[in-house]
Amino acid sequence: MAKPKYGIGVDFGGTYVKLALVRFTDRGLKIDGYSKFQTCDYNRDEVIEQLVIRIIKLKAESTYKGNEVKGVGIGMPGRVDFNKGVVCDLTNVPGWKNVPLKDILEKKIKIPVLIDNDANLMALAESKYGAAKGYQNCVCVTLGTGIGGGIILGGKVYRGGSFAAGEIGHMTINENGPLCACGNRGCAERYAGNRYILEEAIKRLRGGARSSLKDKIQGKYSNLTLEMVAAAARKKDAFSMILWQEIGAHVGVVLADVVNLLNPDIIVLGGGVANAGTLILDPIRKTIKERAFKVSRQNLRVGLSKFKHKAGIIGAAAIGVTGKENQ
Repeated sequence: MAKPKYGIGVDFGGTYVKLALVRFTDRGLKIDGYSKFQTCDYNRDEVIEQLVIRIIKLKAESTYKGNEVKGVGIGMPGRVDFNKGVVCDLTNVPGWKNVPLKDILEKKIKIPVLIDNDANLMALAESKYGAAKGYQNCVCVTLGTGIGGGIILGGKVYRGGSFAAGEIGHMTINENGPLCACGNRGCAERYAGNRYILEEAIKRLRGGARSSLKDKIQGKYSNLTLEMVAAAARKKDAFSMILWQEIGAHVGVVLADVVNLLNPDIIVLGGGVANAGTLILDPIRKTIKERAFKVSRQNLRVGLSKFKHKAGIIGAAAIGVTGKENQ
């Protein structure tokens, strides 16, 4: 058996920054070390310093096991110049505009760094090792603080001419809808991002909607979580069930357009919102069936991520190991 290869993956989210040491072997992969911190606890420079500290620590764990880390991959929730390693802009995280993160980190940690969009890396992980393995054309969607999309065409990541492909969350589903953080109105993200779901649920509960959730939160609306809304829906709370059906329909509208445009073999859903499982998956499938061309969807599979919240980290570590030439 070939010697294991180690890569460090970083999943930079709007809520948390997660890091892991990932071991790749002929038999598969395994996460050997893990770390995370809250994004909002630090400014940009402090986040970079935290990355350096934690990457060096994970690198030391690899050395202790007798293996050198081949590289670091970082998934960012926004537009990235993949060739130069520059973070161009992060819609939901202020202070990250035209940041040469690759150069900054490589000078400090002394190992190669590759940076890509987080949804691209989720797509890479799922297509190489997970739910989309064996499919040449897939779309992976992260449903979390924001909504991102990663596209695999002909077995390779499609990034677009200016590395901006896959921004599914900023496709318009209502041209007169609410203002999005990106400056547009009516983006899908404003209807199905986790912040919106909680805001909408709280607004309706405050407005007098009947739900078992009121007994759970006892008037403390800030305590409401997605997990609570999902649990209530599974117990047949009508308010929560309707909310998930609406969220799934919004996502399904966007994905029906994606199906008509790209005709993928499979769509994989990940991120915290996707943890609702069939509560959101069923209305998504139903809406795609109603709205996409039959010829475009007749062989389509729509399912959940194999790696769930670990997909971004695994994809990031994978590019750290394999290098840019294979992406």
